[in-house]
Amino acid sequence: MPDLVIATRDSSASDRASADIVCDGRTDVAMLAKALAVPDREVVLTAGRFDVNAGTAPDGTRYLRPAAGVTVRGAGPGLTRLVAEREPCRIAVDAPGVTVANLGGFGYVGVQDAADRFCCEDVYLRHSLDGRTYLPFGTKGGCTAAFMVWGRRGRTLRNLTFRRCTAEMSYHHGFSMNLAGALEGGGFADVLFEQCHAISAGSGFEGKNGVPGVRDWSCGFDIPDAGDVERMIVRDCQAVDCWQDGFHLDGSWNGHRQRAVDVLFERCRAVACGQRSGTVPAELYQSGFYVQSARLVDCHTERCRKAGFLCKNQEAGGLSLVDCSDTGSAYGLVVEYGGERMRVEKFVSDGATRRALQMVGNGASVEIAIVNFAGTGRPVLLGITERLEYVDAPSHVEDLKRYRARGYAMAGNRIAIVTDHPEDLIEVHPPSRGKVDMGGFTVDRCPPAMEL
Repeated sequence: MPDLVIATRDSSASDRASADIVCDGRTDVAMLAKALAVPDREVVLTAGRFDVNAGTAPDGTRYLRPAAGVTVRGAGPGLTRLVAEREPCRIAVDAPGVTVANLGGFGYVGVQDAADRFCCEDVYLRHSLDGRTYLPFGTKGGCTAAFMVWGRRGRTLRNLTFRRCTAEMSYHHGFSMNLAGALEGGGFADVLFEQCHAISAGSGFEGKNGVPGVRDWSCGFDIPDAGDVERMIVRDCQAVDCWQDGFHLDGSWNGHRQRAVDVLFERCRAVACGQRSGTVPAELYQSGFYVQSARLVDCHTERCRKAGFLCKNQEAGGLSLVDCSDTGSAYGLVVEYGGERMRVEKFVSDGATRRALQMVGNGASVEIAIVNFAGTGRPVLLGITERLEYVDAPSHVEDLKRYRARGYAMAGNRIAIVTDHPEDLIEVHPPSRGKVDMGGFTVDRCPPAMEL
């Protein structure tokens, strides 16, 4: 039995009669905040509409802060409805051992965690009130993600679970892990995203100096943006129609160290990512997966504006793709920043419109089937780290020129290609000519109906 049952003024008569507390539509936030402030209790929210812009918490905010060990559970994501029509409301978890489950948030509602042992299950958030337009969430207090995890410098957040959660039409990211006030020096460990969905993440409103969109790097799963990550599983998740990437693992550069260990994406899917973003943000990732050191198994992308898989291979030997595929994106698989000792098994590029495979790498093993290539050039380009996110980005025209002028060596690779493409297959980036050892390449020509 739950410790406390809370109903709304529009709950059913039976729910109101059996509830310990009935919200009045004028002080809902204060009632909820008080109920959630008692540690180690289960609070059940009945079906109905909770107005989380009605009143304030004791601290004057509209943040609902569950105490340690609290479970708050609704009657279902479409039945228990937390609605914020005017101002942001956060379920802000600052204490360990909290569970949020089985409820929906509509409008200016977000879930954020900054504590260990957080579990979020069967929660649906939509930053829209009419099902069509996005809310300008950032002008009312900011919104880094519908589901947000904030780490800290010098600290590792542990045991985080998101299961069967959905972010639809989120103002910014659907799901994000980031460091508060730092670019490195903290992290996340033992993280699970399972059967989660990010649908139409990113609104184009995320701007700077009054210019909308210029900072809108919205991804379905921005995990993590900053901070190290160790033992993370992303399984059976989908990202559809995201402003930039479906799945984004940011990576390292000077002043932004990010170490990724034991990261697995399994049976994940990204569809139509990057199609809405135009040329507004500073960088245009526009890909299904943007990953560094990770293992991807049975992951698939479709119709992404740039690459299905845009991989940076942060650490030698850290990148592995097994039984993955892309259908109809501009680029099927792109590997930049060296591709040292990467492993790609049974990748299929179907219908790429620009390149099926574009890569640099040494000591790599790549198996790829290239079918139904729809581009006008050759399907494979070797020896270039182009910084694909700079392509079509006006602020990086000069940077892109510098990258395109460089040539990269490739040696010790085993690249096996099976294709139905009857014409010339491989092109070497001009500055890399004479630096690419073709000794490890094999090409099998097969009829259109074939398997790798």
